[in-house]
Amino acid sequence: MIFPSCGRSGNYKSIGRCVGNVVVALTVGTVFHATPSQAMVTIDSIVITNTGAANVIGYRVFIAHDGAAHFLSGRGVGNAILPGSLRERLTQDLASAKPLGQLPVAVPCPKPPAFDTSAFIAAGGQQSPDLTCPGSAAGRALKNDIDAISAFLGIGTVMRGQGHELPPQNF
Repeated sequence: MIFPSCGRSGNYKSIGRCVGNVVVALTVGTVFHATPSQAMVTIDSIVITNTGAANVIGYRVFIAHDGAAHFLSGRGVGNAILPGSLRERLTQDLASAKPLGQLPVAVPCPKPPAFDTSAFIAAGGQQSPDLTCPGSAAGRALKNDIDAISAFLGIGTVMRGQGHELPPQNF
């Protein structure tokens, strides 16, 4: 077996991780580092998505439970380890904001149509509404976390024609 410890604990979470590891191993083949467009997203991953808009390309960030961040933007792909303080703040803010799908959004939310990006965060099988116009303190905290993580990683939207389009998100 590729991963000898798979299935020994007998719980579904462990088995799911092992299946994900096997799928990534089989999918990646000779590629040594899975890029965000190839990676298997585990149930304990946090996914930040900026949708982009008519004139800009967005980005995606995949954060593992240990703080390993893999990102994909119009400028390319990369990896980094989030500082412990940033990872802990994000984890605490996510716990405070659950259920994510019920976070209020400020209405109206004025955005220029050509740059009408939306930002979402998903974790534990839940997804937030658009956090570009949060309607609560919990939503603002998550938006601040997204901004801090994006700044730390040095990523953001890229004007169309000045970067590469992101592949479809299939999860």
